[in-house]
Amino acid sequence: MRLKPFIFLLLIFALTGCESGRPEDQANTETEKVAQPAPADTSKAEPAEENFPYLNNENAEAFLREYAEKINSRKIALTTRYGTLKIRLFEDTPLHTANFLMMIERNYFTGTEFTRIVEDFVVQGGNSERESDEIKRLVIGNYLIPSEINDRHIHRKGALAMARRYENNPEKKSSAYDFYLVAGRTFNDAQLTALENQHEMTFPEWRRKVYRTAGGAPHLDGQHTVFGMVTEGFEVLERMAKTPTDESDWPLESLIMEMTVLDE
Repeated sequence: MRLKPFIFLLLIFALTGCESGRPEDQANTETEKVAQPAPADTSKAEPAEENFPYLNNENAEAFLREYAEKINSRKIALTTRYGTLKIRLFEDTPLHTANFLMMIERNYFTGTEFTRIVEDFVVQGGNSERESDEIKRLVIGNYLIPSEINDRHIHRKGALAMARRYENNPEKKSSAYDFYLVAGRTFNDAQLTALENQHEMTFPEWRRKVYRTAGGAPHLDGQHTVFGMVTEGFEVLERMAKTPTDESDWPLESLIMEMTVLDE
């Protein structure tokens, strides 16, 4: 039986007919249901761990700012059995971008699995409780990332953002490991107005146009740091979002990922 200390609160939008939730930091305890290799060879040598301090809430921000100064590329590839997504990370979210690139350099994400999939909402992963993933996190550290929420970066389809705890987290600090991609859906003006009233938020016209045409998850704006955007492979994201799941949104067959940094 899988135990989840953080309960995903599903918000029923009676006026919009939209069922969604919040990408909270996950802590699942069940190992993968189906043995499945990573989609590519992961036998490459691990980076020298002596180059990285153990990170905590006292030293993480300073380390990530230093790491951000050394970034050569912000373009990454995320591969699953459905194909490859290409994603560009933002320059004006240096802490989140540096953290994600560091995780890729240390081979954290490759071989981990997506743990929550909600069609027309999000595809979430990076923080499963398999023993191998727990060991990686024990080596890297336990810390949160200061919020870098930016009004220009919204939860449109293809957005990359970090999950977070909602309780006892007034500063909206992000998980260091648990990320999600927005699959989303489109909204009409009446539905957007209903969301504004329900969540006490306002969508300027340019944002309304995005959600009417491209779609996304507008009620998450201002709640999570968006720090990247899919640039190629939207059809892959759509296939990922249609992965069959159980009643807790856990994929019925393990969806393993591989991540690499691409040349600019």
